[in-house]
Amino acid sequence: MSQHRVLEDIWAGRIRATRGSEAQALSRQLRALGPVHHILLAATAGIDRVTVMLDDAEMMPALPLGDVLAEELGVDVPYGALVVLRDVGSTNPVSYDAGTILGEILLTLLRTGLFPMERETHALFAMASSYDQLVEASGFRHTGLDVTEFRLGMAASLGAYWSGAGVAGADTCGLFDRADFLRQPALLRYLHALDASFDPVSGADQTPVRLMLAQGGTRSFDDWIQHVGAAVSKEIGVPARISTMEIKNSQRN
Repeated sequence: MSQHRVLEDIWAGRIRATRGSEAQALSRQLRALGPVHHILLAATAGIDRVTVMLDDAEMMPALPLGDVLAEELGVDVPYGALVVLRDVGSTNPVSYDAGTILGEILLTLLRTGLFPMERETHALFAMASSYDQLVEASGFRHTGLDVTEFRLGMAASLGAYWSGAGVAGADTCGLFDRADFLRQPALLRYLHALDASFDPVSGADQTPVRLMLAQGGTRSFDDWIQHVGAAVSKEIGVPARISTMEIKNSQRN
């Protein structure tokens, strides 16, 4: 979804703040999954189930998304928040959408240039595998998270990326239609065929459970990048980029 389209939809009232118990349940699950501020919005048209954007995304020159939301919708946007657009007509279980959103957040991390291109497949697999195990923790039961639905949602999001389908749930390869997709030998072979630098021996169960979590409470996306960059780079055996400025410079080069 283009930034110009997002701005038009906000002005036209097709994007609005979320309300109701379902939105509260989804937001509660997202807070448990990631230590990053987020804003959850409802979109009436024009998105593929969910879209994740950064609060500083420029809608127009010198006009960041966070300022637009504050001005047009009266939404208080914390610095460094993730903005999540969810289809208001979604009939998916809340936990399925939480999994899809989490998958899109992981892809957002990947697109920052946080990891060397030749190690991106391994990094994404490691991040997803960490969450695949983390949601088994007893604390997630208090959020109402359905583990199976969450994993199916994450499979739909990552499957769209790895298969090239582009839209969550649209792939036809059969590798991403089951909750235990990350634990299937067929997926490891597929990813190795897709990216020869991916190590097919590194199974999901070998990834540290708390790889993606950071101490110190909720933070900005940039702060979380610092933790993820260090922790995941160490896990996959590459040097960590030391600052978000270095990451942003790599995107411009």
